[in-house]
Amino acid sequence: MLYNYLKIAFRNLAKQKFYSGINILGLTLGIACCLLIFLFVQHELSYDTFHAKAKRIFRVQRVDYGTFGKIPYVSGPYGPALAADFPDDVKATVRVMKANGLLSYGDKSFNEYNLIYADSNFFQVFTFPLVQGNATTALASPNTLVLSKSLAKKYFGSENPVGKLMTMDKTDTYQVTGVMADVPSNSHLKFDLITSIQPVSRQEGFNVWRNNSMFTYVLLANPNRVKNLEAKFPAFMDKYLGEAYKTWGGKMGLALEPLTDIYLNSGSNMDNAEHGSRSNVYIFSAIAVFILVIACINFMNLASARSVGRAKEVGVRKVLGAYKNNLITQFLSESTLLTFISVLLAVLLIILVLPYFNALAEKSLAVPFTNPLLYVFLVGIALVVGLLAGSYPAFFLSSFQPVKVLKGHLSASAGNPVLRQALVVFQFSISIFLIVGTMVIFRQMAFMQNKNLGFNKDQVITIPLDNSEIYSRRQTFINQVKQLSGVKNVSVMSGEPGGFHDRYTFDIADKPGETWNFRTVFTDVDYVPAFAMKLAAGRNFSKSFPTDSTAAIMLNETAVKNLGWSPQEAIGKEIMDKGLPDSIKYQRKVVGVVKDYHFSSLRETIAPLAILMRNDHRVIAVRLASGNPKPILTAIEKVYAATAPQYPFAYSFLDEEFASQYKTEQKQGQVLTIFSVLAIFIACLGLFGLASYTTEQRRKEIG
Repeated sequence: MLYNYLKIAFRNLAKQKFYSGINILGLTLGIACCLLIFLFVQHELSYDTFHAKAKRIFRVQRVDYGTFGKIPYVSGPYGPALAADFPDDVKATVRVMKANGLLSYGDKSFNEYNLIYADSNFFQVFTFPLVQGNATTALASPNTLVLSKSLAKKYFGSENPVGKLMTMDKTDTYQVTGVMADVPSNSHLKFDLITSIQPVSRQEGFNVWRNNSMFTYVLLANPNRVKNLEAKFPAFMDKYLGEAYKTWGGKMGLALEPLTDIYLNSGSNMDNAEHGSRSNVYIFSAIAVFILVIACINFMNLASARSVGRAKEVGVRKVLGAYKNNLITQFLSESTLLTFISVLLAVLLIILVLPYFNALAEKSLAVPFTNPLLYVFLVGIALVVGLLAGSYPAFFLSSFQPVKVLKGHLSASAGNPVLRQALVVFQFSISIFLIVGTMVIFRQMAFMQNKNLGFNKDQVITIPLDNSEIYSRRQTFINQVKQLSGVKNVSVMSGEPGGFHDRYTFDIADKPGETWNFRTVFTDVDYVPAFAMKLAAGRNFSKSFPTDSTAAIMLNETAVKNLGWSPQEAIGKEIMDKGLPDSIKYQRKVVGVVKDYHFSSLRETIAPLAILMRNDHRVIAVRLASGNPKPILTAIEKVYAATAPQYPFAYSFLDEEFASQYKTEQKQGQVLTIFSVLAIFIACLGLFGLASYTTEQRRKEIG
């Protein structure tokens, strides 16, 4: 019986090539979109699940009960102290510090920005398999280095790197002790090389509780007891930081964040780990359903519209003894067969377009042919779509009365034209909804790109102070660059607008007993003019006031407003930074109030900001004159080469850095545009099929 159904199904598909082709094309595109989104959603939901101990790994978060909420960076002592104080719950801790450096082997030298320092048990807690070397001992000794497979090939080619010596920043020698498989794309930690944290742990400040500069992960004995462990953290914080609270003011807490929540569900602030968007997962899942529904409606409309052509077949089968359920089974078999053909074509289409989609979305998706879940999904979608799309035509056709059919009393407009029209309207409503969503995203992007940020980001390059040579000679470099034709201004700072801004606590003389948290930037007298910022009151730092370096501070309008002052009232107020060591802790007076500017992403509201002069610098900003920047960049590179001859010159344009912050939204808008166009195309395809069939029927009526 089943063989007979399939034979008839193939015969009918071949007989109606045009309409079968329209149905197959529409379903193929719909299922391909659905499969592509399935791969995307599966990838997003799979972050960090590849670790064998993923359910037991948590990231430690500081909890600021004031302005900043949960922050994933803690200081060096937290990990060992947690392991020592809670041995029954915490079975291991791993500290991870992100860094960069100039890595050299032979005549090859490259700036590597995906470097991390980690404790020796890193590979025992996390599942990053080594293809060469011993994971247990790879980081056991100081100055040991593990390379990714791609990085090993970059430096060593086909040569075995294990045991070889490499230099970092032209000074420190490291031995390669292992080669690991490239970090999976679904890891929130991205790195190409990892070295022992031991040399860093001996540096001044590493074991200071206030120096929050690293991630700390804990491996729990039982993840179900995490709430019980967190309940013990207040006493833990009082034990180690009780005295510090008196100096800093306020209190900090601790919380544990599941490893598998970091990418999609993190509640952390100031986190530079890779993150996704759960709302994107929901949005694209809904799009997959919408597009599939549009394709199914095409099938239903065409099948019901063509019902007259199969009416006599139904009548003859019923006269010969076929029951209604036999006919329903036959028509559902046809729709399911057509859907299975579409599924196979959709898989082939995905294989062809996936590289282009990956390039557009900056993902590393692949069709997981070894994963049984893929085949469950494909068979499931074929059955569901086949039954859903074929249900209405099957029940409608099987309800024909043989007497009326065989006597030719069935109207040429059989079926429910109102229903077909309603389904077409529904199709295009979905398409319009997707178009509107796309327009909203692009308008939001245009708003972000064109909004006045409160400073001028154009014609500004940033140069990282990422090596000892340029850092120690930065003032010489700045002075020489200022003399170059085509350079309008140069400033040095702890973080450029859009970059890193630390957080410190301050005492306000007028508000005894209160502690205030401000984001900070440490800079020089040229910071405000270099970025063309505006003052709401007071003055900028000035070389005419030598004491500004230790006795002056500027605030933004938000900080002043939070303190309850007007910009004019703020001038002359006394502020002390409680977070700095006593040797550089000064009572400062507010000399200026800077108009609010977006020093972080536009996704974030402008936070209170303090601007101080202090020698804690990470980047140099150079404002160029308008025009072709190439000649002046060449001149700056020559100055850099003379100042730091061992290191390559690296720079970036500030406007491009800001634009990269919204790259996710840009990619999302582009992908959504593609799916919207496909949805409209599939809907138009169905409308074309209906119009063609209606035209054919009218031609027959005319004769």
